[in-house]
Amino acid sequence: MLTAIREIGRRLRGTNSIDELSTLIQEPFQITPKKPTPVVIFITVNLDRDKYDGVQLEEYESTKVDRYLFRKGPSNGPNPMPVAHFTDVEKTFTKKILAWFKEYQKLDETGMAARLGDVLQKNQQKITQDINDKIKDIDKETKKLLTVKVKKKNRCNYLGDLAIFPQLLRQIVNAQVAKGSALNQVCSICGQKKQVTGDPRIYRFYTIDKPGFIAGGFNEANAWKNFPLCYECKLDIEEGRRFVEENLRFNFYSLEYYLIPRLLVSGVQSELMEILLDSQKLISLKSGAKKKITSDNYEILETISREKDVLTVNLLFLKKEQSAERILLLIEDIFPSRIKEIFDAKDRVDALFQEDDGAGFNFGKVRTFFAKSSEGKKNNDLDKYFLEIIDATFLGKKIDFTFLTKFYLAVIRKEFIEDRYFKARVNDALMGVMFFKELGLLTFQEAKSMNESIFSNVLTKYGGMLNSPAKQGVFLLGALTQLLLNKQYAERGAAPFRKHLKGLKMDGRDFRALLPKVRNKLEEYGSFDKGKAQIAEEVSRAFLKAGENWKIAADELNFYFVCGMNLAEEIAGIVYQGK
Repeated sequence: MLTAIREIGRRLRGTNSIDELSTLIQEPFQITPKKPTPVVIFITVNLDRDKYDGVQLEEYESTKVDRYLFRKGPSNGPNPMPVAHFTDVEKTFTKKILAWFKEYQKLDETGMAARLGDVLQKNQQKITQDINDKIKDIDKETKKLLTVKVKKKNRCNYLGDLAIFPQLLRQIVNAQVAKGSALNQVCSICGQKKQVTGDPRIYRFYTIDKPGFIAGGFNEANAWKNFPLCYECKLDIEEGRRFVEENLRFNFYSLEYYLIPRLLVSGVQSELMEILLDSQKLISLKSGAKKKITSDNYEILETISREKDVLTVNLLFLKKEQSAERILLLIEDIFPSRIKEIFDAKDRVDALFQEDDGAGFNFGKVRTFFAKSSEGKKNNDLDKYFLEIIDATFLGKKIDFTFLTKFYLAVIRKEFIEDRYFKARVNDALMGVMFFKELGLLTFQEAKSMNESIFSNVLTKYGGMLNSPAKQGVFLLGALTQLLLNKQYAERGAAPFRKHLKGLKMDGRDFRALLPKVRNKLEEYGSFDKGKAQIAEEVSRAFLKAGENWKIAADELNFYFVCGMNLAEEIAGIVYQGK
């Protein structure tokens, strides 16, 4: 993954002539239309008089990023520049701004930083009060940046306007990289012998801030042995990460992921790769996306599926928690041909279900069952299982059907008991099963002896799922039961027979006992006509053939039953042809 990001960064830096300083400067905020515009808090110092000149507020402008000179540093120390995200005066002004001048002003041979530091130190109390007064009316949701503005010769300067601060930024970052570095060692990315560092500070899932994180002992000086990285590769990776985060970040049903493309062979021409690495062309590509399987309106996976296998993509699911980052899932080297298989499977499922809303299958049909274990949960607690399914889908790993039905039934039972979206959830579950079946992730043994009957087409339509007499009988019993419930709804506006379904927690004995109850109730309503009698006869025949010991999990049996309920109209269409 890092090699792919390095290649992206190297290509961008070469093509766009991006220098070292531009790579080191970071965008402090991710600007989105839904969030208020961030504010920059300037502590103004008049350097002509060595005098504090008050606090000013300005709206943040991304076009001024080179003038702000922001670069994130350690959480417990100053950033490489006296520019920091504002949380409160104590944490930001004292521990980020004043601390920077105490630690780094000695590096400035011109003396400007020392003079600025003296003014800030002498006016600390006044500055603290002024900052609090200035921000008291600003919404807490508005993000803020705290930094210093310098008046010099009647001109107000941002730090980036003064030559000394960009110079100090490079100097400080280089010193950080050199700390714990080693000369004439092999870089783990480019493979060349150079000076390498062991503390690149690029992704926060790799840190050496605790002795136990260093392989072979507790000596920080040996940290480079963990992850030897030369300075050139570090800059390339930083630039590549910046581009990926700004342009190739997508949403997978509340899970954020980054799409990282990689050419398989250097020198091979790929028009798609050129587009993916051009932010302007990429916008057009995203806008033109036709089909999608995720919740992101600008998802481009279907476009990638049309590319030849001259490139691969990595999907990085990364979770940011304050200053830390955690890899939730990394799927590497996915070929476009595999993504095409996924969209082909979606097409076949969409055709089978003839979805009226045009959306068809997407992973929202799966996420419905793998988000929260209960509605009372504040946050999603089933992400782990959802990510396992995503991983299996893109890498072609098998999925256990019992695992699926366990989670499917948990939601379906709830919807059934509360009489809400029962039919929709069963439909979602069935589409998911068919999608995984089409991809070969679910396999069902072929039925040894399928009885020829008028229902054969329906029983075989759903990919061999109903491959035994017991499953077929339960499925048809579900359809017959739903016809009874429909009759009760039509005549009474309610369906009291639902209480006989035991909250969809029935076992084989329950299903066998349910058939005569359904039949008797239909007879009471005078509705046990020839069509329903055909269904009941088929259920009886299947149960007799299945015997007593079915050896099928209860969740699985109930799933076949609800599928039959959901497809009752299809079954009725067979026995009432022409009516």
